[in-house]
Amino acid sequence: MFGGAGPGLDRPGPVSPGSEAPPGPDLAHTLNRRSLLTGPMRLIGRDEPFGLLRDVIKQGGLVLVTGESGIGKTALLDAVLAQARQDGALVAAGSCWSSSGETWPRLLRTLPGVPGIAELGSLASSLADIARQQPLVIALDDLDHADSETLDVFGFLARHTRFERVTLLGACADPGPDSPLLSARGRVVPLSGLGLEHVRELMAQVTGEEPDAQQAAAVHRRSGGNPFFVEELTRLWHTTGSTTATTPAVRQTVCSWLARLPEPVVRVLSAASVLGREFHCDVLSPLTGDPVPRIRRRLDAALGLLVCDVDGRYSFAHGVVRDTLYEDLAEDEACRLHAAAVDAYERIPGRAGGRFPSEVAHHAYFAGAALERTRVLKYLLAASRDPGRRLAPEERIRHYRRALELVDDPHTRVKVTLDLVHELQLTGATGQAWPMFHQAAALARDLDDPELLARAALTLYRGPGGDGVMLAEAHTRLFGETSGQSAAMDLAGRIAEQIAGLARSKGDDEALGFGLSARHDVIWGLGTAAERERLAGELAAVARRTADAEMEQYAADLRWVALLELGDPTYVDHMNRFVALAESSHGPRASAVAIADRSIVAALTGRFDEAEALLDQLRTQPHPAFMAHHLRWALLLQQGRFDELTQFHETVAQDYPFPRLIEAITAVQSGDCSVATRYLADRPELPRMLMPLWLRLQAQVAVAANDPELRRQARAELRPYEGLWLVSLYGGDISGPVALWLATLDAAEGDWDAAVSGFREAQRCADVLGAVPWSLEARTGLAEALLATKDLDAGLALLDEVEREATRIGMRHLLDRVSRIRAAQRKPDAEFRNTGEVWELSLGGLTIHMPDAKGLRDLHTLLSAAGEQVPAQRLLGVGPLPGSDEVLDETAKASYARRLAELDAVIERATELGEEDQAVAADREREALLDQLRAATGFAGRTRRLGDEAERARKTVTARIRDTLRKLDARHPELARHLRESVVTGASCAYQPKQQLRWRL
Repeated sequence: MFGGAGPGLDRPGPVSPGSEAPPGPDLAHTLNRRSLLTGPMRLIGRDEPFGLLRDVIKQGGLVLVTGESGIGKTALLDAVLAQARQDGALVAAGSCWSSSGETWPRLLRTLPGVPGIAELGSLASSLADIARQQPLVIALDDLDHADSETLDVFGFLARHTRFERVTLLGACADPGPDSPLLSARGRVVPLSGLGLEHVRELMAQVTGEEPDAQQAAAVHRRSGGNPFFVEELTRLWHTTGSTTATTPAVRQTVCSWLARLPEPVVRVLSAASVLGREFHCDVLSPLTGDPVPRIRRRLDAALGLLVCDVDGRYSFAHGVVRDTLYEDLAEDEACRLHAAAVDAYERIPGRAGGRFPSEVAHHAYFAGAALERTRVLKYLLAASRDPGRRLAPEERIRHYRRALELVDDPHTRVKVTLDLVHELQLTGATGQAWPMFHQAAALARDLDDPELLARAALTLYRGPGGDGVMLAEAHTRLFGETSGQSAAMDLAGRIAEQIAGLARSKGDDEALGFGLSARHDVIWGLGTAAERERLAGELAAVARRTADAEMEQYAADLRWVALLELGDPTYVDHMNRFVALAESSHGPRASAVAIADRSIVAALTGRFDEAEALLDQLRTQPHPAFMAHHLRWALLLQQGRFDELTQFHETVAQDYPFPRLIEAITAVQSGDCSVATRYLADRPELPRMLMPLWLRLQAQVAVAANDPELRRQARAELRPYEGLWLVSLYGGDISGPVALWLATLDAAEGDWDAAVSGFREAQRCADVLGAVPWSLEARTGLAEALLATKDLDAGLALLDEVEREATRIGMRHLLDRVSRIRAAQRKPDAEFRNTGEVWELSLGGLTIHMPDAKGLRDLHTLLSAAGEQVPAQRLLGVGPLPGSDEVLDETAKASYARRLAELDAVIERATELGEEDQAVAADREREALLDQLRAATGFAGRTRRLGDEAERARKTVTARIRDTLRKLDARHPELARHLRESVVTGASCAYQPKQQLRWRL
């Protein structure tokens, strides 16, 4: 709850009101008493020691509650004593702040009939007698300040009443191994700082408001979980908004702790405060001039204020202790120690070579005049451009800002400012980036430096506010010619290539790295993988030449994506290289990307459980939410988990920038073509990074909708990328080899030879990469194509193979598809199908052909809906299924309206594109729908009633079915007999055979 005494301890007890503890030097204790008097507060984070003390009281014995000032010893005792009174115990409590010799007399006066301490034997006997009547609890707080007589009495009573129901509770700091308090064999209950969740709970109790995670973490870090510190810092934060300031009460308590330590120990701690909250002895030693063994001995003397881990790394238990020590350093001494820290990091083996650029840059900056300005700038820029072992984006930005304070050279200032702008854009701080960008651009123009202006133009283009105006200006300055009407992307590509070329000629690796990465980003898209792989390879060489770990990570990440798009199996080596570099750097952003990349490749190779576990891990990483959502969607889709995808789409829309795109792909893959068709008709504008996904969707819809024109368009747009893989979102989405989608289009056209060849190529592409799911997709298509070409044995064997593998890795939708393909291959018992000119009818080995007739169409409809009641009105073509007394209900009207709107959109688009055949077909369907609506409506568009229409339909349909069956009697008696026995006519008609037949319709 909080450190300090409760109401039962700052007064001797309920039977001696008015006695008070005199003021003492421990401000934490005093203030916590005062804060308690403002109102009751709930005990937080002390359930375990509370329960232990309550159990001890039931039996009797000695318990010492220990811990630093403010840790909550008094609050715990107060809560325990209050509970003891409720449980029926007799309680006497006091504090050792009183003058010498007064503690026990004042406390014993609260127990009538008990002798004084002159006769300790009689006193012990009297207490034992009381305890036989009811449990007795005697509590003494602040035993640290007790005189020897008080401690002797406490120890005597503990030894001589331990077999009675007498409980002695004491509270003190660490008593130490030689303390007389331990001679009575009592139990010690040490209190430590509260955990983060309990700190957050206490903050909410103090302020009445729930703090956010960042605020709670800051208070926990600075307080070390000490409840008194938590309360003080929380009130300060609540009133001022500061999580870095310290209250006078906290500072005074810390100073009282430090005052108890020897001066050499404080001197070492002061030097350690310069290194931060955590430090190593081998770095601290050069700051003090002491050898490491002596440093360790002195730090061990302050272990109450420090924590040492198994690796020998020390940390301040309370951030406020480190802050107090650092604030008390004189300015010149602080600068000297920071400069010494820089030298220490540079000299100590294993720490040089830029392993800790952020720490070195921090100390260099605060060394001030103790280090040369150029040296400080070098360290700051190194930290800004290095991934760092703990370097977060905000740290990079901080180092860039500090570097700008020291830059004198205007050319360097432009470059550093543009780097900072790029970093701000990556974190989404565009509002801060824009003013800085304009300053850098203006300075580049003043310097009349075409290369700097080109850098500024590329930085703007790669950011969210890019346009072609500045690119055209930079292009003219670089090449001495106007850009004409070239697209911004082309201008950016030429400028980046020129920067890289100039950098190669000058041997300027920094500029070369910028040019290569800029050109890669500018040209990214389908068909550029070969050049991107070359750029990434050269970028990796520059990184190794300059020992730039971040650039090497970046290059490896770019390279594996380009190689995968090319279908090159060596992509795995470069992906593993990137993951190794990212994990060794411990940079949060690189680690998150590494987790995402591993999940992508696990899903690509069919290791779905591993991919899902990695995505769960990604939730805790600093990764863009929309990318994590996309990976989750792709994984669910690849497994055919459509029930989960429905819920996914309902919850993810607000965090995903292109929800309709993935909704359309999900819909068409699950068998619903309408959603995807409407999305395609809208022709949304998508960035280049999503175009491969668009091509995939277009091919899927073209096949599902059986749209010849859309198939032609999809084929034309896919054909230039034959041999590649569809990779979107810079590697975040892999939609299979292009060969798969081309083969799917061939199959939809009925070009089975081309489909067989295409699916085999798609399988080869997938098998080369070990992409099991995409290999199974290709093999399923191949099996269907083989069956269509009557290669039944090969097709069915392949289906068996697909079924086994799909079951093993969990691709539900493929199992459903295999079932449908098998069902379609079973030999029918009978045929009733229109071949285009005549009807082919077969049963019992006899096949006949008959000319088209309405009765045959009626029978075909009933056979297609075996077991269902089909209204005669529908067979007559005057309306949908009746749901009321009207020919058209509201659902039917809405369905007609939706389809008419879709047809209008198709006609308009086809007309704009000059596609007359498609426009004519859509217009023909539109007129047919309008004819049906006219038949179902009466005067002024009112819906017709069913009575008249239903009776007319019944008579007409019954007559033409009977007429057809009479004709069949002569041509195919067995078929006529079966249909006459199985077909029911009337207002509703149905095909209800006694024995089911498999029809080929």
